Amino acid sequence: MSVDIREATSKEIQKNIQVVKRMTKGMSFDENMGNVNWRMVRLISNFGYKFMPKAKGVSFKKYRGDGCRYEVALPKEMTGNNVICYIHGGGFVSGSASSSRGYSSMLAVTSGLRVFSVDYDLAPEHPFPAGFNNCCAVINEIRRLYPDSKIALVGESAGANLCIAVALKMKDKVSSVIVHSPFVDFTGSLERSEHKIDDFTVKEGCLKPLNDIYVAGNNVMDPYISPMYGDYNDFPPTFITCDYNETLFADSIWLYRKLQEIGIKVKMIQMKGAFHAFATTGTQAPETATILKENVEFIKENMACYNSF
Repeated sequence: MSVDIREATSKEIQKNIQVVKRMTKGMSFDENMGNVNWRMVRLISNFGYKFMPKAKGVSFKKYRGDGCRYEVALPKEMTGNNVICYIHGGGFVSGSASSSRGYSSMLAVTSGLRVFSVDYDLAPEHPFPAGFNNCCAVINEIRRLYPDSKIALVGESAGANLCIAVALKMKDKVSSVIVHSPFVDFTGSLERSEHKIDDFTVKEGCLKPLNDIYVAGNNVMDPYISPMYGDYNDFPPTFITCDYNETLFADSIWLYRKLQEIGIKVKMIQMKGAFHAFATTGTQAPETATILKENVEFIKENMACYNSF
């Protein structure tokens, strides 16, 4: 169990910062996000993300059923029948499996495993628990299709929130959890002023409108909404990454300390000079390529020692 503080210094990650700034322009993850036409933003951002680099040798196939929609990224060279379930970010209001093909393809090639990427219902049209239920349904579908396989959960930002919530509900079905810049608190009880915030992607002001958009009158202390209120006994081994100065640093460090406190296997990387959910750029910078490799090693190590099935 450890915290590893690193510096983002490569030219590649500096280029990624500029690309992300351009691609997230107009997304408005701030105090005004409640006034945004998210249908239009999704169309624009999903189109842009289609041009993100993808790993070679990966095929994609979509599956749609009642309450269970996902896309499978299948690497040409398979190393096993275990499965990674990936839940994309996007503030609960944007993103899709197809727009996340860059990262899911890199996960698939690096691991040699199938990657199920969840297409969950988005707010504000579909607030909690719609997206959460979609994610749980995909886990059950994976168990139906591959009853002897282990499942690792991977996600960033809103997707990391959903990963933690799903793992809290389905602990016996998940071998490990990888979360990049997780969001754990909708109640506003986390103290964020103790750490310097310099975040061009997710502003602290977004938390109130996000509550209106996603929580939508449900119990804000529900652990599947605010995972900081969950029971972490027997929680799966967890790997956390975050930017050192992002808005959700407080959420990441809370999760690390909670798991460490009760003896859950946990590792954390804090990256200085990066950006929110930077790790999902995968092999596009030396820093993120190293983390991707470490994530996969963590996943496989915990799949090998997982005996709950």
